[in-house]
Amino acid sequence: MGQDLLIGVILLGIAAVLIFFGLPDKEGVNRRFLRFEAAVILYPPVIMIFLVAGGAELLKALLSASH
Repeated sequence: MGQDLLIGVILLGIAAVLIFFGLPDKEGVNRRFLRFEAAVILYPPVIMIFLVAGGAELLKALLSASH
């Protein structure tokens, strides 16, 4: 259980950091790496991959703890 829980928390932490770095600044201007057309299309799925993988690992850890 410990390893699955740790991996899940790390993956969710990576997703949170990616979300934080993707936020626009106070003036509403996107970060430099998000100003390109391809980044706007590719960045959200990368974040969703980390969110789903982290959630799956946490769910796996919680379900294996009950047995």
